[in-house]
Amino acid sequence: MADPSLHHEAQPLKFIAVDYCPESCTHSPESSTITLTFDHRGGSRWRSTTRFQYGTFSSLIQCPKGNTSGLNFNIYLSSLEGDKSQDEIDFEFLGKDKRIVQTNYYTAGTGNREAIHDLGFDCSDGFHEYVIKWGPDLIQWLIDGKVIRSVVSADGEGFPRKPMFLYASVWDASYIDEGRWTGPYVGCDAPYICLYKNVNVPVGTAVEEAGDL
Repeated sequence: MADPSLHHEAQPLKFIAVDYCPESCTHSPESSTITLTFDHRGGSRWRSTTRFQYGTFSSLIQCPKGNTSGLNFNIYLSSLEGDKSQDEIDFEFLGKDKRIVQTNYYTAGTGNREAIHDLGFDCSDGFHEYVIKWGPDLIQWLIDGKVIRSVVSADGEGFPRKPMFLYASVWDASYIDEGRWTGPYVGCDAPYICLYKNVNVPVGTAVEEAGDL
């Protein structure tokens, strides 16, 4: 039986907050476009202004062009970025190879559930749709309408159930694992621009904030 929490009506994301480097992030609600730029100033990160408890989250994304080695560009859910006990569900592009994407999820700060997926295309060549469907007992990751990974909760194992923000960022991750994760940063084609279009969030699952941000 289908999980009803995965089939909430969707609506455009109308408002965002920018966590750092606001000059590197632009948001046009009229064209439903968000742009993140990585250059000599560094990158930037945006998020929804409210947390959500389950539902479907989607965006058309065109990743940065050129030699993006060292960079991480993404879209993900997190109960609070920087919190050591966060729940999280990720799509992460690794700049060393734009024909793959990594999925992962965290519960109470514990991840190590990475999976690498062959895209079958260069993620910078055009827009593709990336979708996270999240319910209390099921997570699905979809690309262009095709399910690429499904995870079902299991007894005795953690599962992300905290209300979460929708986030996206572009950042230099070349220091992680001595550059083996995303590659060494080269920067020869900066500025790097990541485009998000038609970002949608669930209707009716937003959670009121308690002023903890």
